[in-house]
Amino acid sequence: MDITGTTWMKDKFVESLSHGMQQRVGLARTLIHDPKMLILDEPVNGLDPQARIEMRDLLIQLTQRGKTLLVTSHILPELARICTRVAIVTNGALRAFGTVEEIGRQVSQKRTIEATLMSSTQVSAAAEIIRKGLEPGAEVIEVPAEATVRFRTARPESKFKIMIARLIQGGIDITQFREVQTDLEEAFMSFAAPQATAKTQPVPEKEPTNA
Repeated sequence: MDITGTTWMKDKFVESLSHGMQQRVGLARTLIHDPKMLILDEPVNGLDPQARIEMRDLLIQLTQRGKTLLVTSHILPELARICTRVAIVTNGALRAFGTVEEIGRQVSQKRTIEATLMSSTQVSAAAEIIRKGLEPGAEVIEVPAEATVRFRTARPESKFKIMIARLIQGGIDITQFREVQTDLEEAFMSFAAPQATAKTQPVPEKEPTNA
């Protein structure tokens, strides 16, 4: 009860608690025998935003205590925040499995990279240096309000080292250079859409045959 934050409700009837609190009580009950693995079906379903954040933090805390969690959910942004491995299942078949980054790369061979700078005044100069290190026609987006340059590329990581060196040589002050994760909902739809299309296609009529 201490772990799940339910100590204060120990003398209350479960039926009198909110849905979010009932979820916590259910999780506390599951933890009584200190299982190594927990199977959770839609643990944040029906929770308000505050309760959802609290449940997410609680699940992360359990993983930090060495617990393995197997979670099913339709709220995909939550999964991206708490899971180290994700499986996408549609129409009863496994379509993808791996980290969020690995699944994102299955959707698109190009990676989205973000370079955050010390000053917004350096954005244009940084974007010009980055363009020179990318393939022709590569997408480069300047975001002066966030002192950021984002770009998509299929270049390997070894090329990024050269790019960072050129930025530094060009007097650009970089505070962060990272890969932006592909949105899990976007990845799910890319795997689900072809299946949905296939299901909705009309079945061609058979040609009549002679008896």
